[in-house]
Amino acid sequence: MDRQPIVIPPGKGHRLGNVEFLARTTDTPRFNFGIIEIAAGRELEAHVHQEEDDAFYIVEGEMTFFFGDEEVAAPPGTFVLVPPGVEHGFRNDGEVPVRMLNIHAPAGFDRRIGLPD
Repeated sequence: MDRQPIVIPPGKGHRLGNVEFLARTTDTPRFNFGIIEIAAGRELEAHVHQEEDDAFYIVEGEMTFFFGDEEVAAPPGTFVLVPPGVEHGFRNDGEVPVRMLNIHAPAGFDRRIGLPD
């Protein structure tokens, strides 16, 4: 197998909805890496990833994460790691979009939500 580095210029990732994938399953089986933009007022309902870690780093805006009955404010610079099997969700209570980095490990998340190779 001839391995080559992958370089994605700004804004040239593979888009699916509000996610720009920079590392896809077709690039590496180890993880997916993306930039997610969450509009003001949007909420992603509680869900579970049984077989993967789900990590977030807040770049702009403030996200509220929830884990069962617990809510955690996540301003810029906050890192959140959700282990496999832990129910979680998040919402943007602010008036501006939230931009956050997201890693799923191992890879496969992009394919599950419908991003073609």
